[in-house]
Amino acid sequence: MTTPPPVPQPEEPPVPQLAEPAGPLPDPAAEPDPFAVVADAVDGMRDELAALGDQFRRRLLNDREGRRSLDGLLTELDHAHKAAEGRVVQPLLYDLVLLVDRIERQADQDDALAGSVAAELLALLEKYGMTRVPVTRGPFNPEIQEAVGATAALSPEQSGEVAEVVRHGYRMDERIVRPQQVRVYTER
Repeated sequence: MTTPPPVPQPEEPPVPQLAEPAGPLPDPAAEPDPFAVVADAVDGMRDELAALGDQFRRRLLNDREGRRSLDGLLTELDHAHKAAEGRVVQPLLYDLVLLVDRIERQADQDDALAGSVAAELLALLEKYGMTRVPVTRGPFNPEIQEAVGATAALSPEQSGEVAEVVRHGYRMDERIVRPQQVRVYTER
């Protein structure tokens, strides 16, 4: 006869074991010093603050250099703009100056309309930066005047002085566009 197979017996669940501490229990007296923890945190913040300060200074210097470069470029652009404007506008303004000359000759004949038109044209020229060279009595100035004739001086002290303005001169900003044409006193 054969023996029946053994009947499995239910196993007992394992009993949980408490883990053994890895080392000795911490001593409450051996906990880190709270002042040391705060001091370490403050030192870390100082380092971060110093790094941020350095970064700020570098960016500030870069911004200043960038601003300087931008200012230089804006200045160059302004000069280029004025030069281009002068090449375009100046010939037109010079033609208007010639027109003013013709109208003023007509106004000298007591033509009120011509005088009014001449005044309006002068205002238009000034609007675009073209102004008359002021009429001044005194010694001849070759920087702003051109001698186109001579007049006999009444006294030796008058020699070399402007006798009369023949044609007005004009300037655009500081540059003389057309010199003032004058007659100059000379010795006899």
